[in-house]
Amino acid sequence: MTTSTTRPSQGVRPTGGSPSQALPATMTAARLETSTGTFGLHEIPVPQPGPGQVLLKVDAAGVCLTDVHVLDGSLREFTPDRGPGHRITLGHEIAGTVAAIGPAVPDTWKLGDRVMPMSRQRCERCAGCRSMSGPCTDLRTLGMDIDGGWAQYVLSAHHALVAVPDSLPDVAAAIVPDAVTVPFSALVRHGRLRAGESVGLWGLGGLGTHAVQIARSAGAAPIVGFDPLPDARARARELGADAALDPADPAAPARIADLTDGRGLDLAVDFVGHGTVRNQAQGLLGMAGRLVLAGVCSGAVSIDDFGRFHNLEQTATAFLGYGITDLRRVAGLLEFGRLDLSASVTEVFDLSDVREPLGRLATKATSPVRYVVRP
Repeated sequence: MTTSTTRPSQGVRPTGGSPSQALPATMTAARLETSTGTFGLHEIPVPQPGPGQVLLKVDAAGVCLTDVHVLDGSLREFTPDRGPGHRITLGHEIAGTVAAIGPAVPDTWKLGDRVMPMSRQRCERCAGCRSMSGPCTDLRTLGMDIDGGWAQYVLSAHHALVAVPDSLPDVAAAIVPDAVTVPFSALVRHGRLRAGESVGLWGLGGLGTHAVQIARSAGAAPIVGFDPLPDARARARELGADAALDPADPAAPARIADLTDGRGLDLAVDFVGHGTVRNQAQGLLGMAGRLVLAGVCSGAVSIDDFGRFHNLEQTATAFLGYGITDLRRVAGLLEFGRLDLSASVTEVFDLSDVREPLGRLATKATSPVRYVVRP
C-alpha cells in the first residue's frame, strides 16, 4: 500500500539552510492488536516528532525469534493489553535515515543522517546510563510497548541514536541493535571477557553467530559453541569457533575438559534462555567461572548444583538490553573492520511479506542468522 499524499513536516528543524522535506500523510505498518493477538498490515498516520524526538525513515528492520514470541503470546508481558483496538507496530532492530527533527533536539543530528536507534529507550536524563540496570518507569522498547520499525517511519529519542558507519549497508545496519550489540554486551561488559580466556556460547543463531566473532576479536581461546542444529555448528566453525558441539552429546563435558586442560570454561553465555542450558553451562564452568544469561529467559532461574557453584566461587549475571556505549563501540568495531556482517543477513523480504520469515523462524525449519524486511 502506498500513498502520494504529502504534508509539511511540522516540528522539523531545517538543517544547513535547507527547507524541510514534505512527508507522506500515511504509511504502511505491520501491527499487533494487543487484546486479541491479531497481526496484519495497516495504513496509519505518519507520526510527528515531539520534543526530544527524531523521525526516521526506516531503511530496513530485522526479524528475530523475539518477534515470534511476542506474536505467539509467550512474551505478552512486553506488549501489555491496553484494551480493544489498541495496536503496536512491531520491529525492534532498525536502521533508518533522519527525516524530521522535533523541538528541543540538540544539533547532534541533521536531515539525511543514517542512524541506528537503541531498541530499549530511556528518558533523556538517563541518556548517559551505561548499565541499563535498576528500576526505570520511563523505559520503553521499540516494537513492544512503543511503535517499532516494521513501518515506513518510526520515532526515536534523539539520545538513543548512533550513526551507521558509511561502509555498512542498510540491511546489515538494521540488525546491529540487538543481534550484534547484545552479544557484545554479554561478552565484554557483563562477561568481562579477557584475552586468553575460554568461552562457551549456547545458541548459535543470530546472537551466537556474532558472539563467535566478538569473542575471537577479544582474544578468547578456546571458543566453543553449542547448538543442536548441524548447520549452525558448521557456520560457527567457519566464523572462528575452535569447536562446535551438540549440547545433547554425552561426550561434550569431556571435550570441554580436553580443550581447557581440565580447568573448565572461564565464561559461559546462554543465548537460548532455557533452564537446561543454564544448568549445562554452569556445570562446565571452572574456578571463578562467570555465567551470563543474555536476553529473555524462561522459567525459574536456579543453580542445581549450588555446592559446586559456591565452592568454585562462580557468579551468574542476567541482563536485558544494552547501553548506548555498547552500541557506539560496536559501531566502531564495524567502522574499522573488526567485525564482518557480510554473511549475517540470510534473506531480505518486503514488509508486505513479513509473515514468511516469521513462519520460518516459528517452525525452526532453517537456521538463519537474521532475516530483514524493507518497508
